[in-house]
Amino acid sequence: MSRFERYLQNRDTGYGLLIHDNNETVAKRHTELMKTFLREGTLWTKIHHVIETPMFVDSQLTNMVQLADLCAYALRRYLENDEETLFDLVFQRADRIGTTTVGVRHFTSHGCMCKICAARVS
Repeated sequence: MSRFERYLQNRDTGYGLLIHDNNETVAKRHTELMKTFLREGTLWTKIHHVIETPMFVDSQLTNMVQLADLCAYALRRYLENDEETLFDLVFQRADRIGTTTVGVRHFTSHGCMCKICAARVS
């Protein structure tokens, strides 16, 4: 949430909307979490540019959610199997501040030099 808020602030694009694949088991939890973020902020920032209610849609009917799933698949295949073909297409579009990649994060041990970690310290 904080990263999306910062992205919207940096781009001065107005407001952004969170769209989730419709999953009844997490929809209520995500909606409640969003209410908390809007009321209290996150650990790193207050939320001012994200529309208050996330939208839940059936991914089979929405191409953009399918595209997000494909991006997540490409990232996972790179991190788990070093498959770079799809990853390179997705990663070149990651949000950056100057030469530092901020829109994709790899939470791993210190010293990792995968493309994601290397681009974060550039």
